Amino acid sequence: MKLGFSTVMYENSGLSHQQIVEKAAFLGYQGIELNFKEWPTDFKVDSIKNSSQEYGIEVAAIGTRHLYITHNLYLTSPKPKVKRKSFEYLTECMKIADKLNCNVIQAGWAFQGSILETSYNDAWKIAVNSLKDVSNLCRRYNKTFVVEFACKQNAQLLNTLDDTLRMLDEVGEDNVFVMIDIYHVHQENYPLRKCVHKANKKLAYVHLANNERLPPGKGIINFREFIDALKEIHYNGYLIMEYEARSEIDKSLKDALNFIMKLL
Repeated sequence: MKLGFSTVMYENSGLSHQQIVEKAAFLGYQGIELNFKEWPTDFKVDSIKNSSQEYGIEVAAIGTRHLYITHNLYLTSPKPKVKRKSFEYLTECMKIADKLNCNVIQAGWAFQGSILETSYNDAWKIAVNSLKDVSNLCRRYNKTFVVEFACKQNAQLLNTLDDTLRMLDEVGEDNVFVMIDIYHVHQENYPLRKCVHKANKKLAYVHLANNERLPPGKGIINFREFIDALKEIHYNGYLIMEYEARSEIDKSLKDALNFIMKLL
């Protein structure tokens, strides 16, 4: 397993993406999840490509959170214009991923939004069809798409692993996977080991945070159980830190890294 962190951790720090890549190398991480507020065609890809090569830091995934929280768009919207613009955004993210030798596109709110704008059954049907379209787009660019479920406080369509696996079964494509954010698993009171084993080979990406969005090692979640379960299914993908660093981001990320490293 490899360790990385989401660039969201430094979004309010004033650091450039190049400086964040340098931080990753300095702190001992292997990769970053790249998130950006700009529309993808306005994002300066070459600068981060150069810095990632210079410091030996991988782009583990392209994060898409700002599709929703900045641009107010999401892939499963019942509004045709919103859905069309969302797919334009996603297509440009695929192109960025190509330039950065990145194979994974990650989506939580960017996929399902945070509220339902139609009935649950209609939203489900739209989501299944949208995910089939995403799969076709991924096939064109040779990428993997990972869907993040979220607890009921944060979303209304995919709240659990079971919801997400049921949808993936309906979609029936081999380039669409589930990701686990351990925070959301905990919020839904889903047993950690059971969650990992049930996901098994459909698990392609992981976010790490403790309860109340604390850093790993600072709350009550049993990370030993979680990491051991990942070992049992031979998971070898990225573990990405994404939590609320309330002070001293560098120290917090270093402490979280050391905590998880002892469990690997």
